[in-house]
Amino acid sequence: NKSNKKKITKEKINYLKNLENQVTKLKDDSLRYAAEIDNLRKRFDKEKEDIYKYAITNFANEIILVVDNFERMLENVSSIDNKNNEKLKPVIEGIELTFKNFVSTLEKFEIKKIDALGKRFDPNFHQAVFEDQESTKPEGEIVKVIQSGYTIKERLLRPVSVGVAKKKILKKK
Repeated sequence: NKSNKKKITKEKINYLKNLENQVTKLKDDSLRYAAEIDNLRKRFDKEKEDIYKYAITNFANEIILVVDNFERMLENVSSIDNKNNEKLKPVIEGIELTFKNFVSTLEKFEIKKIDALGKRFDPNFHQAVFEDQESTKPEGEIVKVIQSGYTIKERLLRPVSVGVAKKKILKKK
């Protein structure tokens, strides 16, 4: 009878240890799943924030084409001799004011022009269109902006197309 009790007690102890191991495993699993759910929630929140933050990116890509046209128009208008034509002066001033308001509106939405002229070439923000070996500027410095580039909330919208200073290679005779 005593051996029966020992056997039953051993079986109960083994059974309880097994249950304890299962409980520990279930606790570990539930903690892991909770952490996984928390990570997913954080990732979805970040994605949702990015979607909201950059929702106007497609629109901004189209709008900067309009800005390009405004800049070209202002360059062409500034080359006209408007000192002799008083009728053109208010039109030109109106175009300039409209352009300034337009740029100001873009900046409200954190769409900003990248300042590149005279800066060191950075492939993250600049696209080299040509190398200028005649330039007196240090190698790698941007000597000409071909097309403006823009960022939207620190993210590149369009790189600046630039000309970069390059050292002249002297050929040996």
